[in-house]
Amino acid sequence: MERLEKLSESYDWIEQIAGRTVIEFLKTKDMLEEVHDRFFEQYDLSNTKFNILVILYRGHKEEPMYMSQIGERMLLSNANITGLTDRLEKQAFVRRVRSSEDRRKIVIEITKKGVQCVEKVIDDYIVWSERLMSPLEISEKKKFVEILTKLQLGIMEMEKENLEDIIGRR
Repeated sequence: MERLEKLSESYDWIEQIAGRTVIEFLKTKDMLEEVHDRFFEQYDLSNTKFNILVILYRGHKEEPMYMSQIGERMLLSNANITGLTDRLEKQAFVRRVRSSEDRRKIVIEITKKGVQCVEKVIDDYIVWSERLMSPLEISEKKKFVEILTKLQLGIMEMEKENLEDIIGRR
């Protein structure tokens, strides 16, 4: 809690509204990451490990999921996926199986324990996120999502520009 209070006070120097908006957004992001990480720690998971489990959970009744496919979906290197899979395997949430079609490829399967974990975390996450967002009315939440989506599109457009063109040469 002390860290969250420090985060909320650390940017008092900005007064211009655009800059202030960015800083408030960043403070909120930092605070959200802090409580989000704590949520997943209750299950001995990280957000990234949980995302792997969700990918496997959603596709576990369809076709096999290769480690490289998970990495592509999550924009992670094979080395990162290997380490995360090692940890999930130690927790008995996933298992590795050699592909019957190509023995060089490794299929990752979610276990029954992994399925149960995902279902529990999803149920708890719904309750937790409702509480987290409870200071906002439903209409504010909808507007907030609309604003965030608009901001994301603006950020992607800005990234196409040259920084020197944006701030000008000095």
